[in-house]
Amino acid sequence: MRSSLWVLLFAGMVTASAAPVPAPSEKGTTPATPAKVELPVPPEQVVNHVSRTITWYRRILALQQIPADSDDIVPRDRLSQTALTSLQLSFDFGRAAGAMASATQEAPDASDQGSEIDRAAARMADRITNLQSQLASANDPAKRAEISAALDLAKEIQSTVGQIQKFEETSDAHAGGASGGLAAQISDLRKSVPELHGAAPPVSASASDKKPASTSNTAETFRPESAGIIALIGKWFSLESARRDLTDATKQTDGMTRDLGKIRDAVVQQIRTVSNQNLQTTSNDPATLAQSKLKFQQAAVRFKQLATLIVPLGEQAVTLETAHNLLEEWHDSLAARTGTVARYLLLRLGFLLGSVAAVLIVSEVWRRATFRYLADARRRQQFLSLRRVVVGLALTLVVVFGLVSEFGSLATYAGLITAGLAVALQNVILAIVAYFFLIGRYGVRVGDRITLAGVTGRVVEIGLVRIYLMELAGAQMRSTGRMVVLSNAVLFQPTAMFKQMPGGDFYWHTITMVFASTADVADAEKRLGEAANSVYSKYRPAIEQQHAALQRFIDFQTALPEPEVYARLNIKGLECIVRYPVEPAQAASTDQKMLQALREAQSKAPELQLVDGPLLDTSES
Repeated sequence: MRSSLWVLLFAGMVTASAAPVPAPSEKGTTPATPAKVELPVPPEQVVNHVSRTITWYRRILALQQIPADSDDIVPRDRLSQTALTSLQLSFDFGRAAGAMASATQEAPDASDQGSEIDRAAARMADRITNLQSQLASANDPAKRAEISAALDLAKEIQSTVGQIQKFEETSDAHAGGASGGLAAQISDLRKSVPELHGAAPPVSASASDKKPASTSNTAETFRPESAGIIALIGKWFSLESARRDLTDATKQTDGMTRDLGKIRDAVVQQIRTVSNQNLQTTSNDPATLAQSKLKFQQAAVRFKQLATLIVPLGEQAVTLETAHNLLEEWHDSLAARTGTVARYLLLRLGFLLGSVAAVLIVSEVWRRATFRYLADARRRQQFLSLRRVVVGLALTLVVVFGLVSEFGSLATYAGLITAGLAVALQNVILAIVAYFFLIGRYGVRVGDRITLAGVTGRVVEIGLVRIYLMELAGAQMRSTGRMVVLSNAVLFQPTAMFKQMPGGDFYWHTITMVFASTADVADAEKRLGEAANSVYSKYRPAIEQQHAALQRFIDFQTALPEPEVYARLNIKGLECIVRYPVEPAQAASTDQKMLQALREAQSKAPELQLVDGPLLDTSES
C-alpha cells in the first residue's frame, strides 16, 4: 500500500542524512513526469473477461471426457493446448490491465510515489558510494569519524527503503490499493486454475496448430460393421451426446470471440487516439520545447501501456478462432461417424426383422404341412411340439446374434455352457436323439408289436424321452395288464430291438419229424411238402395280402411266404423240418391241421417209418 506517510517519512530520512555531503547536481532538462493513464475498459469488464475465459477453458476440458476414437486424438489434443494458451493470454491481459490500473490509482498529487521511492533508493546507493570514497581519501581522524557516522546512517536508511519497497510490492499484490484491487482479483483468479502453476510460458497462436508429440488419451477403435444392435444404439447415443456438447462449446467460443472483440475495439480506439495526437511544434521557446518533449514521452508511455493490452488480446483472438475451427472439425468427424453408425444400425434392424419374419414363415409352413400330411393326431401333436421348440430356439439365436457384437466371446461362452449341459444331460440328449430314430420311416408306430430291452409289447405312446409299451406274454402274445415305461436311450444299447413289420402280422412255426435212416429223402420231402401246401392253400390269400403290404413298405423284393421242408441226417435218422406261416388268430387251429396232414402223409407211405416226433416249435412267433 502506497501512502503519503511513507513518502514523508522517507523524505525526512533522506534530508537528515544528506547534510554532510552535498547532493550531485542534475544536468540537462527536467525529467518528464509520466502522465496518469486510464484503463480503456472498466475493471469489472476485465475481470468478467478472465472469468469467462476460465469457464470456457473448463468447458473445453470437459470435452476430454468424451470417449476417444482413433480419429479424435489429434483434434482433441490440439484443442486442449489451444484452450490452455488462450487462458494464459487472458491472464496476460488481466495482469497488464491490473498494472495499468495500479498506475492510474496513484496518490492524489502529481508526483509518482513509487517512482520517487525507487529514485530515492538510487540516490542513497550513490550517496553510500560517495561516502565510501570520501572515507577512503580522508586523513583527519575527526573527519573520518564524521564520514563513518554518515555512512552508517545512509546504510540504515537504505535498509529501511528496501523494507518499504518489499512492503509496497506485497501490499500491491494482496490489497490492490483503495480502488478494489484489479491486480489482486486477477491473481486470485489465477490461483483457481492449477494448470497454470508451473506451466510453460504462453506459446504463440501458430504453435497451437502443431501436432502434439504425444497424447495421454486411450483411443478405442469401434467397428460398426461387426457390432450388434445394442452396441450400435449405445454408440449412436454417445456420438449424439458428444455432438451436442461440441455444439454448445462452439456457441460458447463464439460468445467469447464477440466479448473479446468488444474489448479489442475499445483498446484499438485508445491507440488510434494516441496515434492521432498532434505533437508537432514550430516554436523555439525552450519552455515550449520542454513541454512538447514531455507530451512525446507521455504518449510513448501511454502507447507502451496500451500495447501490453492489445498484444495478448490479439493472440487470444487467434487462439479462439483456432479453437472454433478445431471444434467444427471435430463436430464434422462425429457427424460422419454418427451417419455410419446409423446406417449399420438400420441394416442390423432390417436383417433382424427379416430373419424373424423368415423364421415365422417357416413355422407357418411347417404347421400347415403338419395338418395336411399327418393324419395321426398323436403324431401331429408331436410334430407341433417339435415345431415350437425349433422355432423358439431359432428366434432366440436370431435375436441374440442380432443384438450382441462380441461373437467370439459369445461362442466361447456358449461352447462352455453346451459342454457342461452335454455332460449333465447326456442320457436326456440320447433319449431325444433316439426319439427321431424311433419316429423315422422304418421306426415304430402306435400299435406296433416290438421287443425292446428284452420286453415284448405293443407301442402305446412314443414320447420325446420315453416310450410306453403294453407288455405281451404267452404263446398267443396276450396282454399281461402291465405298462412298461422305457427311456428312448435304450435304443443305443447293445440289445437289439425287434419290430413286427407293418402289414406283416404273421408268424413262422416249425414241425420236426424224424424218420428211419432207410427212408428216401426226396420222397419224404415231396410227401411232407404236398401235405403242408394242402393246409396252407386254405389261408394263402390272407398271407399274400400281408406280404404285398410289407413289400410296399420296403425298397427291395422278398420271396412270398410259403411252407418249406428241410431234410437232414442225424444220429437218430432222417430229420425233416416243416416251416410254415400262420396267422396269429388261427395259429392253434392251423398247427392242428398241419400236424394231422403230416401224419396222414406219413401213414400213407410205409417206407416213412416214424422214429421221433412230430414236435411243434412256435419260438419264431
